[in-house]
Order: sequence, then C-alpha cells, then structure tokens
Amino acid sequence: MAYGIGLDIGIGSVGWAVLALDHEENPWGIMDLGSRIFDAAEQPKTGASLALPRREARSMRRRLRRRRHRMERMRNLFINDGLLTEEQLYHLYDGNLEDVYALRVKALDERLTDEEVARVLLHLAHRRGFKSNRKAESKSAEAGELKKAISLNQETMEENRYRTVGEMFFKDSRYAEYKRNRGGNYLNTVDRSMVEEEARKILETQEKLGNSKLNKDFQNSYLSILLSQRQFDEGPGGNSYYGGNQILNKVGTCTFEDGSNGEPAEKRAPKVCYSFEYFNLLQKVNHLRLSSAKDNRGLDEEEREKVIALAKDKADLRFGKIRETLQISPEYRFQGVSYSTKEPREDTEKKAKFNFLPFYHQMRKILKSKAQIDIKEYTLDELDKIGQILAFYKGDDARRKELGKLRIEPKAIEALLELNGASKFSHLSLKAIRKITPFLEQGMTYDKACEAAGYDFRAHQEDKTFLLPANAPELEDITNPVVRRAIGQTIKVVNAIIRKQGSSPLYVNVELAREMAKDFQERKKIKDDNEANQSRNDRLMQEIKENYQRLNPSGMDLMKWKLWKEQDGKSPYSQKSIAPERLFETGYVDIDHIVPYSISFDDSYKNKVLVFSSENRDKGNRLPYQYLLKKYGQDTADRFKVWVGNNVRDYRKRQRLLKEKMTEEEMSGFKERNLSDTKYISRFMYNFIRDHLEFAPSETGKKKRVLAVNGMITSYLRKRWGIRKIRANGDKHHAVDAVVIACTTDKMIRDLTLYSEERENTYDVDERGSRLVNESTGEVLKGFPLPWEGFRQELEARCSPHPERELAGLTFYMNKDLNDIKPIFVSRMPRRKVTGAAHKDTIRSARHIADGITVSKVPLNSLKLGKDGEITDYYNPDSDRLLYEALKTRLEDFKGDGKDAFQEPFYKPKADGSQGPLVKKVKIQAKATLAVPVEGKTGVAENDSMVRVDVFKVEGEGYYLVPVYVADTVKAELPQRAVTPGKPYQNWKIMDEKDFLFSLYPNDLIKIEAEKEISFSLVNPDSDLLKEIKSNQIFVYYVKTGIANGSIKVITNDNCYQKLSLGVKTLKSIKKYQVDVLGEVHPVKKEVRQKFTIQQKAR
Repeated sequence: MAYGIGLDIGIGSVGWAVLALDHEENPWGIMDLGSRIFDAAEQPKTGASLALPRREARSMRRRLRRRRHRMERMRNLFINDGLLTEEQLYHLYDGNLEDVYALRVKALDERLTDEEVARVLLHLAHRRGFKSNRKAESKSAEAGELKKAISLNQETMEENRYRTVGEMFFKDSRYAEYKRNRGGNYLNTVDRSMVEEEARKILETQEKLGNSKLNKDFQNSYLSILLSQRQFDEGPGGNSYYGGNQILNKVGTCTFEDGSNGEPAEKRAPKVCYSFEYFNLLQKVNHLRLSSAKDNRGLDEEEREKVIALAKDKADLRFGKIRETLQISPEYRFQGVSYSTKEPREDTEKKAKFNFLPFYHQMRKILKSKAQIDIKEYTLDELDKIGQILAFYKGDDARRKELGKLRIEPKAIEALLELNGASKFSHLSLKAIRKITPFLEQGMTYDKACEAAGYDFRAHQEDKTFLLPANAPELEDITNPVVRRAIGQTIKVVNAIIRKQGSSPLYVNVELAREMAKDFQERKKIKDDNEANQSRNDRLMQEIKENYQRLNPSGMDLMKWKLWKEQDGKSPYSQKSIAPERLFETGYVDIDHIVPYSISFDDSYKNKVLVFSSENRDKGNRLPYQYLLKKYGQDTADRFKVWVGNNVRDYRKRQRLLKEKMTEEEMSGFKERNLSDTKYISRFMYNFIRDHLEFAPSETGKKKRVLAVNGMITSYLRKRWGIRKIRANGDKHHAVDAVVIACTTDKMIRDLTLYSEERENTYDVDERGSRLVNESTGEVLKGFPLPWEGFRQELEARCSPHPERELAGLTFYMNKDLNDIKPIFVSRMPRRKVTGAAHKDTIRSARHIADGITVSKVPLNSLKLGKDGEITDYYNPDSDRLLYEALKTRLEDFKGDGKDAFQEPFYKPKADGSQGPLVKKVKIQAKATLAVPVEGKTGVAENDSMVRVDVFKVEGEGYYLVPVYVADTVKAELPQRAVTPGKPYQNWKIMDEKDFLFSLYPNDLIKIEAEKEISFSLVNPDSDLLKEIKSNQIFVYYVKTGIANGSIKVITNDNCYQKLSLGVKTLKSIKKYQVDVLGEVHPVKKEVRQKFTIQQKAR
C-alpha cells in the first residue's frame, strides 16, 4: 500500500506518522504513529556541551601528567649532577622543616644546604607562574584577570623593593593569610618571568657562596626544565589520539571542489579569510530589500556598491548609516530588521548592525595601531593566507613561523598574534569562493552565482538508497550536538518505518521546531516569553469570566478581547466603536485576516484585526486599503491610513494594514514563506532526505516528494480540525502533530485555498464552527476541509488507551482485525553511556570510615542549627567544648543562619576570655554509605553518577538492587552488595551471581506486577488528566534508584504518570523489555551480568 510519512522533529523528540494513500495518492487513513523521546545533547541546566566535563577533566589530567614529568626530570637532574643522592631525595621532606618561603629569602643572602637548595628549586618548579603561549589568549576575560593580578604584584614588588617573588610572598602582609590563589580569584598570580628571575638570582648567589654543584651547566639545565612548555599546536605527547595539529587534521573538503572532477580536493576556507568575509558580505547585500506599503524592492547596482564601500570603511556599520548614505525615503523599511512598537524607526536602525567584515576590521585596526601598517598594502592572497594561518595554528611559535614565510614585517607579525576568534570554517574552499565572487558582484543571488561559476548548486545524488545513510558527508556540517542527535534519531525513525512497511514512501513531510535553530539562551528566552504570554492570557481569561460571566471562554473569545483592548475598542476599517457588551455576540464582530488567508496563509496575531462582521464580508479577499478605496473613496482610505499610523504600534501589523497592493510575485512569496519552513536546519533536512532517499514511483506524477512544513500552517490546521494540544498531558502530542504534518499535502492546500476564498468572497456567507452557511437560507455550503471523512474520530481513537474499541465502522478499518491495532507506546532512548565523574569533588578524611562516617572541613558559613538546637553534623563537639559553644551561640544569635552569622570574622575563645586565633573552618561528619577511596586511601569522596542498577532475585526473599557507579567501572570486579535500607554499606547483603536477573539503565523498560494496586501521580500538575491512576500490572520506564530506601523511580511510557518511590523487594514480578524506535515492545531474555570495557582493557 502506498504511504506517506509525517515527522515532527524537536530537540528532544521525533513525532512520526504513517498515512495510507488512496488511488489519487491522498491520505485516507492512519497506518501507524508514535513518539520517539531522547535527551537533548546538552547539559540541561546550562546548555553547555556534554563533552565539556570530559574536556576539562582531560585537560586537568594532561596538566598533572606534565607537572609530574617536569618534577621527575628535576629529580633526575639533581641525582645525575650530584646535588643529592636518590636516598637523600627520598627523605627530603622528613622531619621538622623550615618554611620554604623563608628559605627562598634566605637563599638570596646565605648559603643553603644541598637539601634546602633542592627544596627551593622544586618549590619554584611547582609554583612557576603564569605564561600563555598565545598572545590572543590575553584578551579573554580570565586572562584579563590574570594580567591585572600580575600587574598589581609587579607594582607591589617595585614599591616595596622586594628583590624576588618569594621575598614578597614571605614579607608582605597581603600574603600572610595565604600565598596561593583561592576561591576563583587570581590575586596571587605572578608572571613566569618573575619566577625565572628569582631562580636565576638564587642559583647565581648560591654558586658565588661556594656551591660548585650549581655551575652554569646545572643552571641552564634547570632553567630549561623550569621554563619548558609544550606548544598548543603540538597537542599532547606520546601516541595520543589528540596529538598533532587537530585543526589541520579535521578541516573538511569543499562542497564543490571535492575531487570528483579529477582535480585535487580543496580544503574548506576559514571564515576569517578576507575572501570568505567579502563573499558573505556580497550575499547579504544582494539580499537586502526595502519594503513599503506600495512595493518591495532590492538595491540597484549603484546602491550595492555604496553599501559595500561602507562595509569596508566602517567596522561598526548600522542600518541608519545605510539609509543616510543611500538617501532612502522614510516610507521604506529594511526587511529583516526587527522594528519595535516601543521606539522610533530611527532608533531601531541606529542599533541594528550590518557588519560582515569583522576579522578584516580587526586586522585593519591592530595593524594600524601596533605596526603602523595600512591593510591595503597586502594583496588578497596575503590576506587569505594570514586568515588561514591564524585559523590553522593557535600557538604563537607556530604562527610566527608560518607568517614569517609571507612578506610581512616582524612588527606586523607580533601585532597579528594578538588576534583571536579564528576557529570556524566555511563549507567552500577559497578556490570555489573566488570563482563565485565575480557573479555575486554582479548582484546575482548565491544559487545563480554558483550556476554561472559552473557549479551545480542543486546537485543531487543519482544513486539514492532504500534507507537513509547514517554517515553521509554532509552530516559533518552539523556541528551543533543538539541538532546532530535530533537528526540522528530522525534517520533511525525513518529507516525503521521503511523496514516495517517493506517499501519506500511516496512522500515525507517534515516540520522542525523553531528551537532547533536556536542556542540554549535563545531557547530559554522563548520559553520565558511563552510563560509570560501564558500568564497574560490567563489574566485576560479571568477578565472575560468576571466582566462577561462567560464560565469557559474559548480561544476565539480570548483573541477578540485582546484585539479589542489593543485597538482601543474601535474597528480599524471604520474607526467606529465596538460595544464591549456585544463583543461575544454572534454576527456582531469578526476576527479578520488583514492580508486574506487565501492569499497569505498567515494566521499569525500580526495578521489579525477585530472588525464588524459586515466590514469583514464587504472586504472579501482584498487588502483593507483596496476595500476602503473601492467602497468609500480616497478620503475614507486616507483617514484609515492616518488612524493606522497613529494607533497601530506594531510595525509588522501596521505595514500589512497600510499595504496598497500585492504583486503576483509577492503573493506567491507570501504563501510560500508561510507554507514552507526556510530555516537553515529545515532546508538541510529537506535536502538530506530528498538527496538520499529512494521514493516509491508516483502514479499521478507527483514531483514534490519532500516538504519542510512551516509550523504556522500545521498550527492553524490543528486548531481548525479541533485537535487539542496540551503539552502537560505527556508525549503523545508529538505523534498527533506528525499526523497533521503528514496531512499537509498539495490537495489540502488547494482545498484550504478554495474554502478561504469562498468565505472571503461570498457576501451572505457566515462561518459557523467549521462550516460555511448561507445566512439567508441556512444552507451549509461547504465544510472546512478535512484530510478524510472521520479523520478526527480516527485520530482520537488512535491516541486512546484502547483504539480497537473506537475504530469500528470507519472505512479504513473495514477489513482489518482491530485487535492488531495497538495504542501508541512512546519509545525512549536509553542512557547506557558511562559518563560523569567517578566521585564528588569534596575529599573527606577516611580515618573514621570503620565507624561508618567520614569527616571533612567546611567553612563556618555552611553551619546550621538542627531541630534539636545543636549544630548539624558537627564532629566531636567535646574535643573543644569552648569553641563549639561559642559557635552555637553565634548561630543562635542569627536564628541558625550560618551565612548571616559568620559574615564577620570569628575568633576562637580562650579559657581566660581573651581572643584566640581566627577560625575559618571546622570539622563535620557525614554517613559513609558509598564512599570512593582517593589519595592513596587516606581520603574518601562520595560517589558521583550511578551508571546502572543490577537487579537480583533471591528465592524466598524477593528482589534486590545493586547500584553500579562510575567509580565501579574501573574496578577489577563489579560490586556485589545490594541496598539494605538503614544499614552501612559494609553490612549490605552480598549477592550471588546466580541470582542476577538484568541490569537497568535510565529509560530501560520494565513490566511490574504487584499483589496490590500501585498508585501513580501526575508528572505535570498542569495536566487535565486524572490526578491519579492505579494498577497492579503496568509497563514503566526506569528513571533512577534511591539507595536510602532501596526504591526506584519510574514513569509511564507517555510520561503522564510517575511513581517517585517504588519499593521493589516485595513486588510479585519485575520483567525487562526492549523497545525499538517505533515503540514495538519485546521481552528481554535472561541477561549475563556485563562488565565494562574499560575493566577488560585494564586487565
């Protein structure tokens, strides 16, 4: 059977639907539908990359490894040059030692013993100061703080005439409290050159004072080790995967010059190359358009040249300057500029930027200021090579070497080293860019310029495949991990559908959530705006209820009330007052589409006004200005324009109202924009499916096989078809959206156009609900187009828990066994990766681990009083009862709030009542349930992430849970102890491998059965579903384990209901199931307890 696919793609979901097609290739029934849910590939709270913790941890490991290597080289130098023996080094830190800072000062005037010299030299190697091997790094915020601290410390040394850094740290009161950076500040940072100078002074002084071991060879060797620093472009040493220049290794191949024409493949160009920036500028200039009520135009050749000249001349070009230079009439607005109702047009254009040569201007400025060189002295080729070098190489040494190969003065090279931000790459090579640029200069759009240059802009693969490829080259262009995961999951869903159906689809319709094109902060703003808008709507709904006694106001009521308030209670077309008491009276007022819906397909708020019903009928499918001019004449039309100009604050709505005419081109473009999604990611998905997927042959000659549907049209159809979308009711709504998307076919668009035209053009027609009715006769003329008869009933049935009960009698199901129709089962992507830290950052003493507790020091401001009036978790108060009571008294004075109580310094009281030393931290204790030994087992830390929980069943006792943490994945054996509530870890029950059943990772599916019914509560309190459901046998997804009481948290498949704490020990049965991407459920056979790959490698 021929079928079409609908896909609703979001950052954490793919809704999908498969529709059966009739002999005319139009939808006539739902074959299948569902939702695939997955975690967005980012940190949920910050939006940071999931790889960030791994990168930071890897970077820390490298720093520690390099420090160990440096110290090892130091020790070998001491032994090989005879400063100390290996035995002396081993006992170097034994006994009661003098302060090393005191030794650093003493070394400037007195001879030290060899052991003291070794301690000083090792200390300098440990604290060798800050140095970046990249000038460009110095402009970062963190580097700025470092430079400020270094400058301050240099001033302190000069003002107080300290000879060395060590002397300053030892003698200056600023460093009496601590000498290392703490709490995220960099106040004690010094430059490496300052440490180098101290090392030279100490070595030279000690040699002069008679230590012949510290000769020139030793000094040079020591300083070489002290100052050694691996260059950024070398990457890590050894055989590391990350060794070498990773940027050069990973730059992709040009889209056009890919080697397929027999010539060598070209690398992609860095976006900081002048050729790329100019190429990008030309595209933006060629797409600049000016719109007014009368027309919509691009720039002519003279105007384009002026804008290009401005862009080259001004680093910060604003649209206001473009208007001034081109002498553009005030009636025109720049398309793409977001004009606000809250500020004048001039202010908006002064803020709106048109900057597309950013790196060119950075180079221009720094060359002028630092090297007194005009950038125009360099050729196009030299500018591009500078861009390539700054993009491919990050270390200053490598950059100097490569820039030195060009005819660039040394002072210019040093200036260029300060430039940063060269990290992104175009999809084209410099060769392709230079071929295309001359045609862009002629004013061609990108696609036309590509064709003129001999490139096939719309090149498609000839050898399409039955399934979508998971590793196509163009997927490398998607660098955003959130988008990449969403596309990857979409590919899996499409391929699963095709495999299940056994044949290719006839078409695929796709809608991508607008969040897909936004970063984390933008998505957060959208969410905040939506919540604020919902709050406003709730307030307006309440006003309607209170003022008009409407118990359940509809969405249409809300829209009328909003527009009435916005329009100051007047109709824009006649400026007559709309009586508020008649606002909800049938046939009194209508919501009109300013630009008729049959022309625009624009159902947005900015295209709506509240007018009298008679005005709406008279207007038909004309623009407001055209309607008023023809019916009432020029004076009325002019009054309308004046009223709109004075009263309509929203720029886009004002432009629509004042529009005098629309060309065929504008109407076509208007409709196309509102039907098709033109976002980059939507175009990518559209092209990816179209280029790779093999479609079924069309009996009707259908040409458009892929459609990127605009969310506006699907939202309108869903509303008109009476399909409610309540996000709080779980995850099935993604599948419903996919059905609507799949139904957005050419025929549906034609039917919708005809319906809208008849509603707009027929005078005595009234729209009642979803039907057009003749006002005179009451005859139903036309119903709002539906995909097929019984569509809504079928969709509601397919979304119900028991679809087979409600589908009987529908045409599509006449000859089908309804028992084969299963309810939607939401599929969730399991989280089986071993990621995260092995333990928490806080290290506690392991001295009392046998007593079931750990001890750590905490700042005083974290202390608090418990309900019993004592300091919570304070360790051993009797060890210093005087201190404890003083701390408790201070907390009592501030109602137990440690933050307020210890804002001022706290000093330990003495027995005689006098003031003792400053107290900053005290010891607290914590239960040591699951602790990870660290620092040679002298310390412990709490476990961090739980990877999985292993389920065991002991005959006659019940089910047990063995938690497996990240720290366990690197141990030789898996943990065997099962959670035993109320007991320390060492007393937990030890499991026998023969009793193992299966492992549960987050989002694994289980079926639980209990003797009594289990109550499940709503996940989202805003849901309008039943507050609670009960069942003694149900499929649920595992979420996490609570070790405090040996329970698990689970959710229903659609995420409507949850059980926060489900005790497992006495359950009648727990069985594990496998769920594929389409929601097909299969039982899992008995598992073998799997160890981790990292363990196997270790052995």
